[in-house]
Amino acid sequence: MRYSGRDLLLGGLFLALALVVPVLFHAVGLGSAFLPMFFPILITGFLVAWPVAVVVGFIAPLFSALLTGMPPLFPPVAFIMMAEGLFLAGIPALLYQRYRWNLLVTLVITLLVDRLVLLGGVLMASRWLHLPEGVLGLASLIRGLPGIALILVLIPPLVKKLQQRMSFLCVME
Repeated sequence: MRYSGRDLLLGGLFLALALVVPVLFHAVGLGSAFLPMFFPILITGFLVAWPVAVVVGFIAPLFSALLTGMPPLFPPVAFIMMAEGLFLAGIPALLYQRYRWNLLVTLVITLLVDRLVLLGGVLMASRWLHLPEGVLGLASLIRGLPGIALILVLIPPLVKKLQQRMSFLCVME
């Protein structure tokens, strides 16, 4: 699949948002329960070509960890989030953009796969660090529920609105 300069520009914008939005959430005390980095990564998957989207999804947690210390590199939260980012951006780019699946269906599938990736990553890290696997896995899934609910409510209308704006800008060119 090919990508354009527009995809690179939007990818850079959403990468920057993936770095800034979590800082803003933490600054007002909302923390990670609302999954603030996932919003720009998901939108990237719905609006930007697949190669650019997966790069943004993969590197956003790493860049954030290196620049802000969030998510931490140890325990390996940043690495688990890098794997999540691949799927959060890659699945919508393939299912919604390439195969024209329904936006909400694509979003639900993406979130289910993300939760499986999270659970797998937490279980592997727990074994490696000799921590209680089941408790940490369940806690990780439950902690993200407010963010999942917010994503399901906000992402579909936001993606549709951004698509309308982008198509309007393309017509004006």
